[in-house]
Amino acid sequence: MIFLTASATPEPVPTSSAEAQELIDGWISNLEDGALAMLVVTVLLLLAWFVGRGLIKGVTKGIERGTPFQDARTRRALKKARIPMPEPDTMELRLETERRSQRAHTLKRVMTSALAVVLIATFVMTLLTVLGIPVSGMLASAGIVGVALGFGAQSLVKDVLTGVFMLIEDQYGVGDVVDLGEASGAVEEVGIRSTRLRSLDGTVWYIPNGEITRVGNMTRLWSRALVEARFAYDTDIEAARQAMLDAVEAAKGASDQVAANVLSEPEVAGVESLEYNAVMLRLLVQVNPSTQWDIMREIRRQLRTILAERGIELAVPGDAMMVSSTAPNRAVHDSARTDSGDQPTDADGRPLPPPNDAADD
Repeated sequence: MIFLTASATPEPVPTSSAEAQELIDGWISNLEDGALAMLVVTVLLLLAWFVGRGLIKGVTKGIERGTPFQDARTRRALKKARIPMPEPDTMELRLETERRSQRAHTLKRVMTSALAVVLIATFVMTLLTVLGIPVSGMLASAGIVGVALGFGAQSLVKDVLTGVFMLIEDQYGVGDVVDLGEASGAVEEVGIRSTRLRSLDGTVWYIPNGEITRVGNMTRLWSRALVEARFAYDTDIEAARQAMLDAVEAAKGASDQVAANVLSEPEVAGVESLEYNAVMLRLLVQVNPSTQWDIMREIRRQLRTILAERGIELAVPGDAMMVSSTAPNRAVHDSARTDSGDQPTDADGRPLPPPNDAADD
C-alpha cells in the first residue's frame, strides 16, 4: 500500500532592495576596476608603442646613414682635423645610398608591423580578461587555426622569414651584382617576399626569397679582375708573363678610372694549365667592387697591343703540338695508287680479297 503525504510548496523569498543595491554596486565596482585596469594597460601599451617606434627609427636611421664617414658630423670633424678623405664616385655613392635607404625602410616596416601585432594582441587579451571572457579556449582554437594556416601558407612564411634574415645579415643590396643560382644580375629591389634582378641582357627576374639557397655577391668590399691568355707551346713563358704585367701598367696609364680602381699589384703566378694546343697564363689583380669588367676589357686591349709589338703569338684554336719533326705517314687514296689496276676482281667488278698465303702452303 502506498501512502501519499502532502507538503507545502515553498514560496520564493523576495529579494530585498538592499541586496539588489549591493549586487549593482559590486558590478559597478568591478566595472570601474576593469576600466581602470584597461586604462592603465592602454597607457602602457601606447608608451611601449612610442618607445618601440623611437628605437626602430634610431636603428633604421643608423642603417640609412651608413658608415661613419657618411655622417655629417664625422665629416666636419675630419675636415676640422685636416684629415683628407677621398670623395666617392657619384654613381657609386648614389647606388650605396639607395641600397641603405631601401634596406632601412624595409626593416623599419617589418619591425613596426611586428611591434603592432604584439601590442594589439596584448590589448585584446587584456580586454577579454577584464570582461570575464575565458581566453584559454580561444587560444586553443587560435592555435588550431594557426597550424592550418601554417600548412597552407608555409611557402609564404618561408619567403618572409628568409627575406628578413637576408636584410638583417645584409647579404646583398640594391646595385650589387649577384649570382642566385637560377638567375644572376644586378639587384634592383630587395623585398620581404622576393628579390628583383636585372640580368645582362635586360631580363627582369623575380626570385622568391624562400627559393634562394645560395648567394654569390660579386661586388662586395672588393673584386678581382681575371684575365687569361693562351700561348703557343714554343712561346717564351717569361716574356709572355712580363707582357701581361706590363698590360696592367699600360691600362693604368691609359685610363684614370683604371688607375683609381686598382687596389693591388698584378700577379701572374705561372703556368696555370697545359692544354692540347696551348699554355694558359692567368693574371689576377684586386680592384674596387663592380669595376672588374671595365678593367679587364682595358687590360685585354692593352695586352693585344703589347703582344703584337713584341711578336708574341697567341695559340690559335685548332693548332696541334708537333712531337716529331719527321713527316707523318699519310693515307693514299685508291685512285692515287700505282697498282690499283692490278687488284683482281670478280665477274661483277668487285675487288677480291688478297690470297691466303697459309692456304697456298
